[in-house]
Amino acid sequence: MRVSNKEAKRIILDSVVIKDDEIVTIDEAYGRVLAEDLRAKYNIPEVRKSAIDGYALNFNDNSKPKSFKVIGESKAGDSKAKEIKEAEAVFVMTGAIVPDSAKCMVRVEDTAQKDGEVLINCDYHPGEMINEIGCEVKENETVLKKGELLDYRKVAMISDIGYYQIKVFQKPKIGIVVTGDEVKESWQESEKSGVKNSNFYILKGMLKNFADITYYGIAKDEPEALEGVFAKALENSDILLSSGGVSKGKYDFTKDVASKIGLEIKFNQTAIKPGKPLVFGVKDKKLFFGLPGYPSALLLNANEYLLPAVRKMCGMSRFENTLFKAVVEGKMKAKKGVTNIIRATLEFKDGKIFAKSTKNQQTSNFLSMMQSSAFVVIDEEAESLGDGDLVDCYTI
Repeated sequence: MRVSNKEAKRIILDSVVIKDDEIVTIDEAYGRVLAEDLRAKYNIPEVRKSAIDGYALNFNDNSKPKSFKVIGESKAGDSKAKEIKEAEAVFVMTGAIVPDSAKCMVRVEDTAQKDGEVLINCDYHPGEMINEIGCEVKENETVLKKGELLDYRKVAMISDIGYYQIKVFQKPKIGIVVTGDEVKESWQESEKSGVKNSNFYILKGMLKNFADITYYGIAKDEPEALEGVFAKALENSDILLSSGGVSKGKYDFTKDVASKIGLEIKFNQTAIKPGKPLVFGVKDKKLFFGLPGYPSALLLNANEYLLPAVRKMCGMSRFENTLFKAVVEGKMKAKKGVTNIIRATLEFKDGKIFAKSTKNQQTSNFLSMMQSSAFVVIDEEAESLGDGDLVDCYTI
């Protein structure tokens, strides 16, 4: 059954069941997806702090003296600061506590010291160079939300607001099977008519940060062999991926074998160009993607359909590809009636993003895919595009 690009996405995403949550320490949280909202346990900062190395001053708003008596200092780590009277100052280091009685801070480089006093060589105003209580984050403020992918900055922020253990969504388990008698591993010798196994490395590189991956090797183009490895891989996976055997050739058994192991096949073609063969099936909460054998077609289908599904299963709130507008540079050929997805390079100039087609768009050519930085998505109602046309893109 063939479905449109839009319908294929709907079917796939509606079939995704989000993983349960688990508790991890922040040491284990990198690359995970948050399964709860996190609120700050306290104000940041909790006390008034200096943004600079300099002097905290107390003065009458109606008079701004140029000389202040220095009565002490406040260094980072001190639990409190010495209070100051009018026309007095304390030296305060960056990040140290500023006395409640201080009106402002002045940079040390804008001062001079003489006989126990500090001379101010600049204008100064109330509130300057002081980080007030809660100016960055207020106590109980929601800082991170459920569904956010945690990078090193967010993990650091989680520590900053007082958490060591957090809830994240479990990682999906993904099994990968490569099919084809002609396919050999990179370390194996192969006939001139054969191909090396690049598809596994595409999928592993694309998914390793989102999922726990198990590789089940290269399966021969024999129904019995495929059935055995597919059944084993599906049993131990949330998502089973295979490459090859999805077209209409004599030795393309993927769809039939998938049905035989209990998968309900939702469709086996999409209206995209290139890479229309795609077998998608469901069994209970498990998903199956029978991807094309050509590396370029596999990578395109994986970006267009697989990655959003994996992100959603991981619990990410923003799981779909992020589209942005670009200006076409040159020409882009498109066929009406299907969604054309063009490999392109991007360049930012004159305040705009320009997309230029890579020279070779053939399904069999992977070099142009490697050299691309984005996909241009041309709607099925559109035809070929030229200089200056506006298109939707997303990065690869």
